Amino acid sequence: MNILNLDGVWDFTFAPQEQSLPDSLPHLEWESALSVPGCFDVSAPFFGKRGVGYYRCTVRTGGLIRLSIDGLGVAGKVFWDGKTIGECPYAYMPEKFTFNAGETGEHQLVIAVCNHFNKVFFPYFDFYAYGGIFGSVRIEELPGYAIDLLQVTTLDYSTGRVRAAVTADRFFRAPRKITFEIDGKEILTSEFAGKKNVYEFNVPEFKLWSPETPALHRLRVILGAYEESCNIGIRTIEARGPQLFLNGRKLRLIGYNRHDSHPQFGAAVPPSLMAADLQMIKNQGCNFLRGSHYPQRETFLELCDKLGILFWEETLGWDVRDEELFKPEFLFKQKDQARKLVRSHCNHPAIIIWGFMNETLSEEKRCRKIIQKVYDTYKANDSSRLVTYASNRYEKDICMDIVDIVAMNPYPGWGSMNFDEVYSLHRIRPRLDEICKAVPADKPYMISEIGASAIYGHRDPYRVRWSEEYQAELVTEVCNVVLRDPRYCGLAFWHFCDAKSYLNGGRVKGINDKGILNEYRQPKLAWQAITKAISEIGIADPQERKNDL
Repeated sequence: MNILNLDGVWDFTFAPQEQSLPDSLPHLEWESALSVPGCFDVSAPFFGKRGVGYYRCTVRTGGLIRLSIDGLGVAGKVFWDGKTIGECPYAYMPEKFTFNAGETGEHQLVIAVCNHFNKVFFPYFDFYAYGGIFGSVRIEELPGYAIDLLQVTTLDYSTGRVRAAVTADRFFRAPRKITFEIDGKEILTSEFAGKKNVYEFNVPEFKLWSPETPALHRLRVILGAYEESCNIGIRTIEARGPQLFLNGRKLRLIGYNRHDSHPQFGAAVPPSLMAADLQMIKNQGCNFLRGSHYPQRETFLELCDKLGILFWEETLGWDVRDEELFKPEFLFKQKDQARKLVRSHCNHPAIIIWGFMNETLSEEKRCRKIIQKVYDTYKANDSSRLVTYASNRYEKDICMDIVDIVAMNPYPGWGSMNFDEVYSLHRIRPRLDEICKAVPADKPYMISEIGASAIYGHRDPYRVRWSEEYQAELVTEVCNVVLRDPRYCGLAFWHFCDAKSYLNGGRVKGINDKGILNEYRQPKLAWQAITKAISEIGIADPQERKNDL
């Protein structure tokens, strides 16, 4: 089985007059060239423009193939030799297309990408809608069939027992041989018939995966002439009452929300920068990230697996307004995204939380049905992880009982200040205490967003809002409240680094400047403040720290 990596230089042309993806491939004049992965609207002559960008690549292949695209935005359509192969309806979501490429020889692959807003990515979202192909594009040449889904779940972390669910892309009437190898050693040979089979086995000489020791095992599955490999980690995540447990041990989370965003690369952040971001987070003493507010790329999740960064992965759906939220197509798209996300990323041990519908109308009764159905969709496709949404309805939220872990996005000390107030840190502890009392006592509870804006380089002797000093003192107070209180199982600051939003959305310079680093990853004073707090307070349960002493 041959794999072709199509990353590199592609032909490119842009049609600014087009408002949506074409039904068929139009005649095009290829006026330029761009790199894939890459965003076309981060530099001249396409900077800030909306329309349809067309990418073209010549590929030598043939027969049955599977084309993989690791995310694009805002929506895309794929053409092979001028014929439509499929669509990419969700920004950032990885997609795969299996089809007959024709006779072996040179073929034309064209990916059309529209960066206009749509009914999934709305114009009021507080993060920029980039246009481009964000991740790698590759082709697998198949032997007439393939494994459509390989989903591995840890059943018992104490014995290394796992379940491997294997789904083929066709129905096999006659049994075929299937073999499982772990770290190069054959551990199970069996038969595969029908379309889906489930196998259980113990991983020999297994090591547990955790943030401290992110041990990975290499799984290779051979079905006839087809084979597939992936890294797996032996670990379990569970909620018991108000606490989280990883491999049977109490777990507390500390870290950040992070946008895949950079002024020069847009949403196509290169792997070297991803690795640098994660290494900074790891070195600071953090163990957790929330991928706000959309699916992450495969490379990024592989880095989280290897570095031991626990991860919250979520679908796209930010503060959707009621005129769209209660339409039947919204629920369909949320459930569809949930299914796709599990299928794409189910084997990453770093992912411990599936999320959806950030800051939705969870104070309304009619929203309960939507939240319940999306929750159920996640659980039906993967019952081994926690599922939640991040709420900003606080005491009014009536859906906290549905999810596995309650997550709130409060901003005391920043929002809801008096008109003449310049310094409001005294509001943090009382407000967090009020919200905490409203959370069901039998549920784990975390702060999924909290923070304050700071303009990089703005220093002020009075430590007023938007100064680095104010942000640093705010995050210090948050750490003192949250990390010293065993009621909280986690804390994720908003956010890791400044990220592009919109000038007409009221953002200074069009940037969401609540980052603890600026958009070029230069640290503000708050970075050192959080580093100091983690070092002095620690992230273990306060009662456990007391017992250790």
